[in-house]
Amino acid sequence: MKASRRFARGRGGSRAALVLATVASLVGVGIASGTAGAAKKESKLVVGAILPFTGSKSLLSSWGTHGIKVGIYEVNHNGGVLGHQLTSQYVDDSADSVDTLPAFRRLMTSHPTFIVGPFSPTIEAVINQFQPNNVVDFMVGGLSNLDTMRYKYVFRTTASDSTEAIAMAYYAISRGWKTASLMFDNSANSQGFVPPLMKAFKALGGTIQQNITLTPGQSSYSSELTQAFAGNPKVIFDSMDTQTFATLMTDAQQLNYTTAAQWVGDDLQSASQGAYAQSFGPAASTNLTAALPASPTTADNAYNHFLADYQSVWRTTSILPTTYNFYDSIVIASLAMTEANSTNPKVWVNDVMKVSDPPGTPCYTYASCVSLIKAHKKINYQGAGGNDDFNKYHNVFSGFQLVGFDSKLNQVVRTYVTPQQLAKVVAKEG
Repeated sequence: MKASRRFARGRGGSRAALVLATVASLVGVGIASGTAGAAKKESKLVVGAILPFTGSKSLLSSWGTHGIKVGIYEVNHNGGVLGHQLTSQYVDDSADSVDTLPAFRRLMTSHPTFIVGPFSPTIEAVINQFQPNNVVDFMVGGLSNLDTMRYKYVFRTTASDSTEAIAMAYYAISRGWKTASLMFDNSANSQGFVPPLMKAFKALGGTIQQNITLTPGQSSYSSELTQAFAGNPKVIFDSMDTQTFATLMTDAQQLNYTTAAQWVGDDLQSASQGAYAQSFGPAASTNLTAALPASPTTADNAYNHFLADYQSVWRTTSILPTTYNFYDSIVIASLAMTEANSTNPKVWVNDVMKVSDPPGTPCYTYASCVSLIKAHKKINYQGAGGNDDFNKYHNVFSGFQLVGFDSKLNQVVRTYVTPQQLAKVVAKEG
C-alpha cells in the first residue's frame, strides 16, 4: 500500500495532456461532466485517481489502474450505484508534491464523486483539499505521519508503515538475524520506517549496527555500503526509489554484498519480476525479501471473489501489489453511497465506517452487501485486502506477508506475520 522518494522529469501543460491521453488509451478512462451529488439518473459517477504515471515511481501507477479497473468492474457488473455506472478519470502527479496540487485541480474539473490515491509521497500535498472541495478520498500508502490523522473526508485502506516496520523486524528476528544495518533514503516516507523499525528490532533482542541515510540520485553508494557492512550484519533493512536501488545494487554486486547478508525491504520491492528484484540480480531468490501489507489468502471469500474479477478483467490471477486495496476502496465508497441513498459526498461520507466496521452482518462481495442493505440490515464489509475496519483515525490494521522470489523472480510467500504477533511486539516495546 505506500511509497516514497524522488525523481526528475519535465513539467508543463503539454506533458500533462499527453500523459492523460496516453492513460486514457491504455486503461479506458471515462470522462464525465455532471456535478457530484446532483447527477442525473442516467449519468456516470466519476472515480478520480491521482497516480504517478511518470518518474521513477511510475510502476505504482499500474498497481493503481489495475485495482481501480477491477473495482469498477465489480460494481458496474452488479447494478452500479443507485442506478449509476462508475467511470474513471486519471491524473499524473509524478510522485512529486510540486505536481500534485495542480494535478488535483485538473482532476476536479471532471467532478469526481470520490478519489483514490495518491500514494504516500504526495498525499500530504493535497490532504487538506478534499473536504473543502466536497470529495471523499481513499489513499493507499503507509505514511506514518497519518497514523493519527483527523480528516473527515480521508480514509486509508492500507496499514501504516510503522506497522510494516514492526513486521520487518519480527521476520528478521524469527529467522535468527539479530544484527542489522539500515539503509533508507532521505524521503519522509522512507524515514518514517526508521524509528518504529529500530524500536521493534531492539525490543526483540536485535542490535542496530549502522543507520545510514541515502541521498537519492548519487552515481555510487560504495562508501555507504562499506559502512553498512563494516560489522558483518546478518540483515540489511532498506527502502528507497527504484533508481537509487538500481545504483546501490550495481555497487553491492561488485562488492559481493547482495549475498553477504539478507536484505529485507518495504512493499515497493515485492512485485514479481519488478524493477527491484531485477536490480538485485540472481541472488534475489535467496537474499531478498519484502514486506507486503495485508495478508489476503484463498481462504478469504472476499479475496477469492476479487481474484475472479481480476481474472475477468486482466486475464491473469498473478496480481500486482495493493490492487486489492484500490478495489476495496471503490467497493466501500459504492456501499456507503448505497447505504446513504445518496451520491452526495457530504451525505455518504458519514456512512463509510457504517458499511465497513462492526457490528454488522459480514459480507464479502458488492452484490451480497447491497442485498443486505436493501433488506435494511447493518453490514460489515470484509474486504479483499483485509477486514477494512477503520479506527477513529480512519486507518486499518492488518497482518503482513513476507515475500521472496523464485529463480524467475516471481513472488514467493516466505511467511505471514499476524496482527496478534505484531501486537505482542508492541507490548514488548512498552
